[in-house]
Amino acid sequence: MKKILSLLFIASIALACTDDDIKAEGNLAGGDKVVGFTPAIQTVPYFSDEGTVLRKFPLDLIGKGNGQYSTTDIEVAYSVNYAESTASEGVEFDFVGAQGATGNIVIPAGGSFGEFSLNVNTGSLDPVVKTELVLDLVSASPGSTVGAQYNKLRIIFVGCLSQIAGNYQVTISTVAGTSVRTNEVLTLTDINTFQTKYVGRYGFGTFTPAGFGFIDICGELSLKPDQTLGQYSNGVYSIDAYGDGIDGIVTSPTTLEIKHNIEFGSGDQKQNYSYVRN
Repeated sequence: MKKILSLLFIASIALACTDDDIKAEGNLAGGDKVVGFTPAIQTVPYFSDEGTVLRKFPLDLIGKGNGQYSTTDIEVAYSVNYAESTASEGVEFDFVGAQGATGNIVIPAGGSFGEFSLNVNTGSLDPVVKTELVLDLVSASPGSTVGAQYNKLRIIFVGCLSQIAGNYQVTISTVAGTSVRTNEVLTLTDINTFQTKYVGRYGFGTFTPAGFGFIDICGELSLKPDQTLGQYSNGVYSIDAYGDGIDGIVTSPTTLEIKHNIEFGSGDQKQNYSYVRN
């Protein structure tokens, strides 16, 4: 049983928690086998010309239906969503082999995933803005179905290297009040990926690990998925405050802002952060 945090905010507002809230994905253990993209967003960051690089993106067998892997290949039809895509064939990427603007991704018999492949033209990524290739899953072999929440893949090409790591003053506001931290640190943990020192208006040292993680994609900030308040099971999750999948923005070379929710049994609470570089 996971631990669930039930503390008081600094402003003395009680945040009561109940048992874990289970977010049902439907019954994935019965009926058709369920296939889809997990995760639904894949970033492809390159900041110099490394030539053509082969990248592969998994299509997963999410639910086995009868509990067994398929004894035959599962073919899943896809189509490029040109209305939502901003990346171009021949510029950021080229298709590989038989895979093109439409085609099939095969999960082999006895396997747990298939792959969609692209040749990435690393020297052609935009150094200022992100571009995207969006795939929609259309259908799957008989006995299999595409999960409604897993039917889209956004491949994001990133040519802009984030420069936001460093020391900040952060103002954190919630329904309980406002706190100002003068010693916030945004630590680089991976390419364009950061971890904060603080989460909400809690003091440093309350959680292990501390803070929360996010990704900077050309000035658009997105929370990393599946985060909790450190060792507790209270979710720290995106609310798409600035657009689909976007939780914050870099507003200048020295300022940025982020918004997200923290999950509590008594009602989830919105967190607002405003960062100013020291």
